[in-house]
Amino acid sequence: MRQLEMPQDVEDGFGARQGFLCCDNMNENVALLNSRLKEKTVKYQNSNKIVFGHIMLALSTATIMVLFGLPLFSSHIRHAVFGHDACAATAIGLYMNNGTEEEPNLIKIESFSDVEASKLYNCGLIPRTYKAYWPNVCQFCFFSLLTNTGKTVQATLQGLIGTFIATLNVWVLYEIWPHASQMEECPSARLAAGDCVAGEMVYKDPNFIPAAAFAEAILFSMLWLVSSAPKNMIMFMLSYHVVFMSNFLNPYAPDLSGELPMGFLDLKWDSNTTIVNLTSLLGGILAILATLVPNPLLNARSLVDNSTIAVQGLHSAWSDALDYFTGTEKVAKRYQIASKMDAIKGALDRTEESINGAWFEHFDLGHFGVARELFRLFCQVGHKNQKLVQISKAALVREQFDGRHNQFVDGIKQELTMLNASVAKLFGYCVKCCADGAIDQQEREQLKDLVAETKGREKDLAKAYRNTMKAEHFVSEDLANENCFIYGFAAYVRSIVDFAEGLPVLADEKKKNTVVSFFKSMCSTIGDLFSLDVMTSSENLKFAVVNFLPVMSTFAIAYFAQDSSLFVPHAALMPSTLALIITSSYGSTFKGNIDRLIGLVLGNVLPLLVLAIVFIFDCSSMTRTILQSGLVWLYFFTFSYVYYSSKTWSFVGCALCGFGAYPLMVSCSSGGEFHYNMRSNYQVIAQTTVAVLIRMLIETILLDKAPRDLAVDQLQELLDTIKDAYEDFFDGDYEEMKKQHEQAGSIMASCDNYHSETAPALEVAPGLRLSFKHKFYGDVLAQLKLALAEMGVLVTGASTWASEKIPEETSTIRQDLAKHEGEKHLIHDKATNLAYEEVHSIMNRHSSFLKMKDDLLQTCNTTFELVIALLKQDKEEALEEVKESFAKLSKLGGLLELDGVHDFYTEVNEAMASQQEDTQPKDSVILDMQARLTVVVNSLKNATAALGEIGVLCLRENIY
Repeated sequence: MRQLEMPQDVEDGFGARQGFLCCDNMNENVALLNSRLKEKTVKYQNSNKIVFGHIMLALSTATIMVLFGLPLFSSHIRHAVFGHDACAATAIGLYMNNGTEEEPNLIKIESFSDVEASKLYNCGLIPRTYKAYWPNVCQFCFFSLLTNTGKTVQATLQGLIGTFIATLNVWVLYEIWPHASQMEECPSARLAAGDCVAGEMVYKDPNFIPAAAFAEAILFSMLWLVSSAPKNMIMFMLSYHVVFMSNFLNPYAPDLSGELPMGFLDLKWDSNTTIVNLTSLLGGILAILATLVPNPLLNARSLVDNSTIAVQGLHSAWSDALDYFTGTEKVAKRYQIASKMDAIKGALDRTEESINGAWFEHFDLGHFGVARELFRLFCQVGHKNQKLVQISKAALVREQFDGRHNQFVDGIKQELTMLNASVAKLFGYCVKCCADGAIDQQEREQLKDLVAETKGREKDLAKAYRNTMKAEHFVSEDLANENCFIYGFAAYVRSIVDFAEGLPVLADEKKKNTVVSFFKSMCSTIGDLFSLDVMTSSENLKFAVVNFLPVMSTFAIAYFAQDSSLFVPHAALMPSTLALIITSSYGSTFKGNIDRLIGLVLGNVLPLLVLAIVFIFDCSSMTRTILQSGLVWLYFFTFSYVYYSSKTWSFVGCALCGFGAYPLMVSCSSGGEFHYNMRSNYQVIAQTTVAVLIRMLIETILLDKAPRDLAVDQLQELLDTIKDAYEDFFDGDYEEMKKQHEQAGSIMASCDNYHSETAPALEVAPGLRLSFKHKFYGDVLAQLKLALAEMGVLVTGASTWASEKIPEETSTIRQDLAKHEGEKHLIHDKATNLAYEEVHSIMNRHSSFLKMKDDLLQTCNTTFELVIALLKQDKEEALEEVKESFAKLSKLGGLLELDGVHDFYTEVNEAMASQQEDTQPKDSVILDMQARLTVVVNSLKNATAALGEIGVLCLRENIY
């Protein structure tokens, strides 16, 4: 059986070391799984492993960079690799000196018969022209190296494609104008024809049009920035494009076309473009190698690891929750259990992050593609479970253990315990089948048996629940929390059963379409590069303009610059540097640009301090070689670890490594000493500083709104979406309510980002506007998250149950766009209108339901209006336009209570009394209308309380 490789020495999610995926001996492994599920220590965040992984990656990166830099650090190795200093820059191999040591005359050795050892010169393995580009390997490596193999391969391929496209563009230009902008004194032929006068400098190519070449450089840049190409691809493409075009447009540029033919298309091994592509390729290979040695950071491995952590985390959290909820008293442990339920999201998020990266490790070929598709379904089910857990978590925290609680749990306690054990066993086995990607007949039979066992116990729980609720009101206010808790658990069980039943079907479908899926994915990615809807999206256009203007402005400055103490004519330093720090963020420009400035300046300054120590020793000294290697290793290790691990200073760490590569990777001169031009390095610092300042200025001018205003606009969109979702619920349009809830979740993520970007600490200096109510904004978001969680409960309880279906996979281009635009491409089973009307028809026939609707929507309207007014307030004066709303809100006595809910209990119980006796047990609690109605009403109550708390916050904030 084919297997996806697993780490042999890494702890899996069940707290023990293992190397299995799908097991050959089912009975033994089921027993093993059961024993591991008894473990109570769950690595929800897996922080130790993550930190250790970052340290190992930094060690690997620094070591590889130093080993790669030895031909520069050591004069002996340098001569072996790049040859003797007397050799020509393009010479390689062994030569014999027919001259003197002072005036060598090297001749290529054709035969070893007449070779004299004393006259033998080694010209190295690589042309010396490559030595100046050696730091490019390190820079490309650092800008492509991410925290796992898949993402690194992805970034490397994008960078190499971008570099190649920039090369292809300048190659075409050289085909049109072979001499580019090179100039010469008026030749005799043109002098005789009267085209120029004696001594006049003219272009070697009389057809060369500098304005056309300059316009092409601009249009090429704009085309690819407007395209929806990945950021890493654009970054390297734009950087090398301005470098190539600066040389192309420089009349005094040396000939970089090379001399060593490659044998096709008149390409040369030592040409500028060939060296750039080959050193970039080597940098990408080293980046990938760093993620494989010594500990492979494969997404395919972390998928299994993190999914098993999620499975055990769910089982552990549910076990603790069931033990607590079936107890007899309210204790503080409920908060610990609630946190464990929330912590499961960490493992699920890490699993989802690994899915896209895994594609670039095996390109979905063979059973790897099937395994990845199954894990996509696992993530869909996992995130649905995260929402379902919130139903029971809220009930657990609120439960008072009074009334008829003890009688209720006594009737179902045994069934709950047995069902929890069965579903954990089933879910764990599903993960093994996902990892293998090839579900054989034995595994299918085992899955079938485990599903049957779980379904049987699920039905036993539904029967016990029905027997327990026979003597209660149809919608019991006393047992509201109990009903919600059991419903949430039953929904979790049902989602796992659906997942297990769908695995073999999905595996068979994916196996049949592996090749088709691969080419479809490739065509989709290529097609999306210039897809009109993606290119014209607001976020993409902002990205293009914000990055195009700074790069092209600095490119123009260098093009038109005269000799001065600051700008170097035709130097690509400023535009190429800005191209390497392009960003898709738009709004909080100052903080991001300060980080860029810090990274660029320190990336050029700190290497000078490092090498100042090295300058003490002679070039040929072994001490110098060891010291330089050690200091460079320490530099790269320190800042690469910052790059991989820090959330705040990650870019600074990356810049210190990437931009520090050029000043650090220096070699000895032929004279035996270091020649390091400090003035030119300070000129580099000055130019990069000016480049970032130009970017800051342009972004400030283009920024139509301050970050605080963008944050308020995003919050307004979130509030409108929440209100629309509740209106859809009261209208009975549950499918639209689902969409609005998904949309609200995406917008909430954007609001969280703006919350961090509007912190007072990021404000440079106070202006005339009143300080932004940052804390109030965060407190409102906290309450809205509670309201969204309750809306998720409402979506689950009100809608007819539907199993999860994985959406059609889109390219990473569209996935990135979806994050910015807040789009969610979800597929749900479409139930009939009759199914949707089942809950709504029961609720809508009662007058109290209209009271609940009016109260909840009125709370939304009033509080949402006040929130926006308070956040927009920029003067220390009363908000006259919402004065009446504040007065109305302050007089409310039941701000946190839902009006009409008690009447609704009475009306529904009277209406359903005759039907309750005829109600038969369902196959699952989630199908029981009594449980569903209780969940829905309880959710509306809790949502009103959360929205009411926002009203309280508004009253506290209205001090003027």
